[in-house]
Amino acid sequence: MSTVALTGNICVRGSRRQTTSPTYYCFYESVLSITNDSTVPLQLRVYSPPGDSLLQDDTIVRVFCRIFAPPSSKILMDVTSIAPYPGDPASDNYEENIPNDTSVAIWGVGAVVNNAEYGADSKTRLFDLAVSDYVRDGMK
Repeated sequence: MSTVALTGNICVRGSRRQTTSPTYYCFYESVLSITNDSTVPLQLRVYSPPGDSLLQDDTIVRVFCRIFAPPSSKILMDVTSIAPYPGDPASDNYEENIPNDTSVAIWGVGAVVNNAEYGADSKTRLFDLAVSDYVRDGMK
């Protein structure tokens, strides 16, 4: 068994609905900020019945999702749980009522594929982990 998941607050935009399959999804674009001040593009896929409305651009949501992160590409996220923060994202004071929690947690369960090495601080142990999960209608 293996899996990789992400949870945290994310600002979404660029909403679109997929209507070509019997299951309806909404897609949103976002970015994930990395500790070295760079960003990685994200695409969220959220199950959405036909009558649901799309989220406005710049809505901040709390998500839990399975992810697939191919090298040098957009991280694909299949959202299991999404909770948009209330309010009007276009309002100047929208973010005042949102918890100041900018951290995103990513964790994985899988097989260690090499021997651990020590990081620059000589305390941290680094190793590669092989993980897969069912994302975008298939194992990845």
